[in-house]
Amino acid sequence: MPDPKRRASPEPLVVGTRDHTVYGQHMTFQEQLADSLKSAPWYFISLAAHIVAYLILMNVSLGSAPVQEEPVVLQADSLQDEVPILEEEPPPPEPEKPPEEEVVVDEPVVSDEVETVNVSDENNPINESLGPFEGKGLNDVIGAGGGGGGGSGKYGKRRGVGKGGGTAQQKAVDLGLEWLKNHQSPDGYWDSDGFSQMCKLNKCDGPGGALHDVGNTGVALLAFLGAGNTLNTGRYKEVLKKGLKYLVEMQDPDDGCFGPKAHQHFMYNHALAALAMVEGFYLSRAPHLKNAAQKGVEFVQRARNPYKAWRYAYPPDGDNDVSVSGWMLFVLFAAKDAGLQVEDASIKDGMAFIDEMTDQATWRTGYHEKGSPPAREVEDMDKWPQDKSESMTAVALLVRFFDKQDPGTSEAMKGAATLLGRCLPTWDTGAGTIDFYYWYYASYAMYQMSGKYWKEWQDKMLDAVVRSQRTDGDEKGSWDPQVDPWGDAGGRVYSTAINTLCLEVFYRYDKIFGAR
Repeated sequence: MPDPKRRASPEPLVVGTRDHTVYGQHMTFQEQLADSLKSAPWYFISLAAHIVAYLILMNVSLGSAPVQEEPVVLQADSLQDEVPILEEEPPPPEPEKPPEEEVVVDEPVVSDEVETVNVSDENNPINESLGPFEGKGLNDVIGAGGGGGGGSGKYGKRRGVGKGGGTAQQKAVDLGLEWLKNHQSPDGYWDSDGFSQMCKLNKCDGPGGALHDVGNTGVALLAFLGAGNTLNTGRYKEVLKKGLKYLVEMQDPDDGCFGPKAHQHFMYNHALAALAMVEGFYLSRAPHLKNAAQKGVEFVQRARNPYKAWRYAYPPDGDNDVSVSGWMLFVLFAAKDAGLQVEDASIKDGMAFIDEMTDQATWRTGYHEKGSPPAREVEDMDKWPQDKSESMTAVALLVRFFDKQDPGTSEAMKGAATLLGRCLPTWDTGAGTIDFYYWYYASYAMYQMSGKYWKEWQDKMLDAVVRSQRTDGDEKGSWDPQVDPWGDAGGRVYSTAINTLCLEVFYRYDKIFGAR
């Protein structure tokens, strides 16, 4: 039994998690703390370190976190009273630069030398996107003028070649357009036999027929349209304004024919002028051009032989040929794409005539008889052997593309392309191999075929056309017409315009098949 007089020991003091019991006396806090530190020094050191680390982390976190503050609205007068406005010191003046030379942008800078172009190089820009049938719309109006490279809408697609040069063929296009611009009459037309009056140096040679002014004006305008110029945009918009104004003035107000019916080949003049007018309207949508274009289309339809095609006579006399018919079909395809009124029967019957003139044994398309050779307007036919040109076959192949026929399944199209591949462009003035008309049509047709057909053709075409362009005197940028079977009729204006168009094939058309 415990002694009640004995003093009970004090309750143990608890500091932290350890019990400190001292019997017979009370310990001060400092003594207890000292005793605790002696018995467990590393525990407190660790605890202190963790507390310090925690405070540091909290400080860093709070210091780096963005502080969302309520916006403070300051009145203008209080801002002036409470916030001093500090004026920035002006920046030190920049060192003076020597004056730059004036850059003349009025005339294109084009090298006099024709650079070598390796068209077989897969990195060459002209080989860009040559896969078959990849277009999205019947891009760019049909025929000689096609779509413009630098315009908008369907005409806004340049393919392969840039606007400002950089390749031999684009420089050749630039030079060709400059020559045409420099030899346009003040009245807006191209004088077939008098264009040399616009020369400044040595007076160009190579006049054409005096009755072909309207046709030459049409084909020249197509070259400017093909390069992306419109009535409102482009380097050559004034050239187009003057030229189209001339054609409007030359249109018969009664029947819509462009130019006089004064010679056998006036149908060619009308076709080229009508095509330029249709494309000019398509690019600009100008109302006054629409009226002229529609009337030109209506003349084409009236000039067609019933259930057949076209040739020289108006009213039609029942005679037909593939050359005139090809141009007329291009006008109709272009007009339809431009939203003008076109009789479907005219296209259907015209294409039926093309089929009628195509020999299914050879796939050659004849001039006015099935499978016959092309027409060559020269006195000495031996100088221009028929196996050096497949121009009518090229016309037939190209219009079949515009008619939405499938080259993958059409034996006529594959057969025609094979024939063109056996008759490649060659610049040989003594062998009868030069035919600008043929080279133009075949270049566009083979470009549409793509693949092996196009690759072999483009190599030869570029070599023949680019390297034959004149680079001297007033002839600089033009092509000599005397070496071509149609040179006497068209002259230097025609040869320059048609070769410029030929080189625009790289960016004037997208692929047509599958477009609609």
